[in-house]
Amino acid sequence: MIEQVTEGRKPCIWMEAGVVDFKLCNHCFDCASCDFDRAMTAAAAQELSLREACELTEGQPARILPIRERLRQRSFEQLLEDQAECYANLDRPQVRDVFGFGVPLSLYLHRGHTWVAMETCGRVRVGLDDFSQKLLGPADDIRLPSPGEKFQRDRVVLTLVRQGKEAPVLAPLDGLVEVVNPLVRQSPALAHNDPYGGGWLCVVTPTNLKPDLENLLFGQRNAAWIENESYKLLGMLESSVGVTLNKGEAVVGDIYGDYPQLGWEKLMREFLHTA
Repeated sequence: MIEQVTEGRKPCIWMEAGVVDFKLCNHCFDCASCDFDRAMTAAAAQELSLREACELTEGQPARILPIRERLRQRSFEQLLEDQAECYANLDRPQVRDVFGFGVPLSLYLHRGHTWVAMETCGRVRVGLDDFSQKLLGPADDIRLPSPGEKFQRDRVVLTLVRQGKEAPVLAPLDGLVEVVNPLVRQSPALAHNDPYGGGWLCVVTPTNLKPDLENLLFGQRNAAWIENESYKLLGMLESSVGVTLNKGEAVVGDIYGDYPQLGWEKLMREFLHTA
């Protein structure tokens, strides 16, 4: 696994120093622009302050492990969570309401109902749109890829699980996973409750960005597409369940939960294109 990921890429200086077990450099060693380096440097500074404070209060050198050793004692998962904190603040997109679905106009949308937001340093953030979340309802689990795994456009990259049923989700672009959202791993419903904010899923370094973006929707096309998806869904509700949406009404937040007779597999096939 490591040999495949590291091919043609250089190890991070923190890996070279032996502080972390595995981390690749994505910035040509321009550490000033690296969020991971900032997080690690802040952790090191905190440890140094603690050691100096202990030396002053005790009146003698404190028996505290060297900074490098203390950082190495932290699990790689904890270090990845530190890195994820660098992405905690997300500029919320401009959202338009379409039949009760929140449609972002400043994000790129994939026809499998994932979204892509541009990040600094050539990376992108990926999540699930509000349509998919109101269609499926809150997930019991979201099986996210691990850092270092590859995204391949239009290939299954993650899976939502609800009541034992699985919903595979297609990747919107090619790339390499850098960070996954630990909060969503702990509470999958966050992706349903806040899909364009705290419920983001992954940060990815794209490998084919320009042509991939050309295959995604953006701006007013997002609203037009979700409107078409909404009419398709409303037609399914009317023909399969006998439910119609009156003028001024909006779709509720759990279509499948309210109308399971629509069929999980049918919803996957029609909207996620994975059944």
